[in-house]
Amino acid sequence: MKKKVLPTLICALLGLIAIGGIIFMINLPVTYKINRSEIKKNPDYNVEVIKSNGYTTLIKKDSSGNVTDEPFKVMAFTDTHLDAKPLKPQYTMDYLIRDIVYEKPDLVLFVGDNITGPMNGPRTRQFCRVMESLGVYWDCVLGNHEGDNAWSITREQMVKIFSKYPHCLMEADTKKTSAGETVWGNGNHVINLMDSKGKITRSIFFIDGGGAMSAEDMQKYDAEFTDKNHNDYDYVKDSQITWYLETVADIERINGGKVKSMVLDHIPLPEFKIAYDKLVGEGTMHETIPEYGKPDADGDEIIMGLRREVICCSGHNSGFFDAILKAGSTDLFVSGHDHVNDFVLRYKGVVLSYNTPSGYSGYSVVSKGIGDKLLKGYTRYIFNNDGTYTREQICNADLYPEAQAELNALYK
Repeated sequence: MKKKVLPTLICALLGLIAIGGIIFMINLPVTYKINRSEIKKNPDYNVEVIKSNGYTTLIKKDSSGNVTDEPFKVMAFTDTHLDAKPLKPQYTMDYLIRDIVYEKPDLVLFVGDNITGPMNGPRTRQFCRVMESLGVYWDCVLGNHEGDNAWSITREQMVKIFSKYPHCLMEADTKKTSAGETVWGNGNHVINLMDSKGKITRSIFFIDGGGAMSAEDMQKYDAEFTDKNHNDYDYVKDSQITWYLETVADIERINGGKVKSMVLDHIPLPEFKIAYDKLVGEGTMHETIPEYGKPDADGDEIIMGLRREVICCSGHNSGFFDAILKAGSTDLFVSGHDHVNDFVLRYKGVVLSYNTPSGYSGYSVVSKGIGDKLLKGYTRYIFNNDGTYTREQICNADLYPEAQAELNALYK
């Protein structure tokens, strides 16, 4: 019997080693080929970061070193999904560089699911080096896919890596409420834009929306779930809401009045669905075409875009949107997460907006068979010093039409 068992154990052990080797080879660290000739710094870049009243603050200067009141041009990418796949994320990196060089922004933002997949530590550092070589300030929030597998660096590690690079404005420290409570999440922080008079013209909040809801929360909030297949996404926690409200109040105290703000959170709030259903209805996704620019009796309206898939918000509404209304500061809330939803709407005076998806590795309208023009690109925001702003969705298909046949072929 022993003579038969030993060969069996050896074969089993060799099989496990072989399987482990295959898994290791599949998950080898992947980085991208960078064409250094494509990386060009903006020679007229005139943004400076200062610390003002304890907050990271951006100002713009002219050639003489005087602070100006020029608008801030901000470009934002979401769902880049720089993962370990062999081809598609290479295109994402190429167009990321190309877009930044073309746009010459004052600030670049990333709205989550930025560097995903297994063994993403080397890609995270490469991404940071590329951003540094472009010479522009940048910042980000994490999405639900950062740190979502055993082969990935943790969310905490990723934030710490980001925050070490000179042009990255992300803050790795753990925030506290005024009562001393630890604020949940990684990378919660705020930055301010300032004019020539030393007044804050806009705040930008970065909120960690988490990943998957914990098993404890799933059980706790089960009665709230309307869609068991899409309601397990995380939500903004009470400590984050408290920190947001206190920070808004502190910035207003410093500034001597209301300050407009923008919030970035990768996972859309439940109000994205509540508002869209109210204005358009719950019809078949991309076949239900809304009417744009026609406010209803409450002043709510669809501004642009479509719902092409289920709005994947959390099944639990923690009340963050109600807190936003109470604070009276945030007029723009930006999310990603749902790659083929690109609608923008106004609800109770707050614009709820999907940022343009950016990554070719993630699913798209082409891969889902609901369109032949890739929506991949970025969103351009222009923030004026009077608190007003404009936004525009930019698609690479429009900027580089000659390349779209090649990019569409990635999904065949």
